[in-house]
Amino acid sequence: MERTFLKRIIYVLPILGVLCFTALVIYGYSIGIFRSVQSLQTFIDQFGEYAVFIFIFLQILQVIVPILPGGISTVVGMLMFGNLQGLFYSYIGLIIGEIIVYWLARYYGKSFVRLILSKKRYLKFERMVDRPEKGIKKLMILTLLVPFAPDDLVCLVAGLTELPFKEYMKILLIFKFWSVATYGYAILFLFNRFLIR
Repeated sequence: MERTFLKRIIYVLPILGVLCFTALVIYGYSIGIFRSVQSLQTFIDQFGEYAVFIFIFLQILQVIVPILPGGISTVVGMLMFGNLQGLFYSYIGLIIGEIIVYWLARYYGKSFVRLILSKKRYLKFERMVDRPEKGIKKLMILTLLVPFAPDDLVCLVAGLTELPFKEYMKILLIFKFWSVATYGYAILFLFNRFLIR
């Protein structure tokens, strides 16, 4: 009886977490936190010495429930903490987020995926799931190497395939920093070139 109750709690808690995350994002949009780089920067900056932890938490959240277009939150980190430190904090948050997504997908399967993906993205997702382990590894490496490719989606797919967690982590740790740095610097360049006067 106790074990069944415990299993139910373990099953429900991550779903509640995702719902809370979604509620926070909706609340953030309603009060304007996620409308621009400046508003997000101001929001994070008000936490003082805890700003780094808030930023890392937002990066974790970004993987599960996308807040801003890819790379924008990384640029916020680079502008707030300096280029290298911002990239490092962004990398930490995104890696933790990708680990959480992998295990949520593995534990809850397609029901979790349907909860966080739009219909259009879910169709792309379904087409990827049938790939063999080697195919998923190659696809993961490719999407992490190519800037602005849907690497978060492929990491989600990896959780539903036979790809072992150890192999998943190897690929993620080696290639994710390249991905974060490439789109971070690309968006920062565009931001400096066209938006800052």
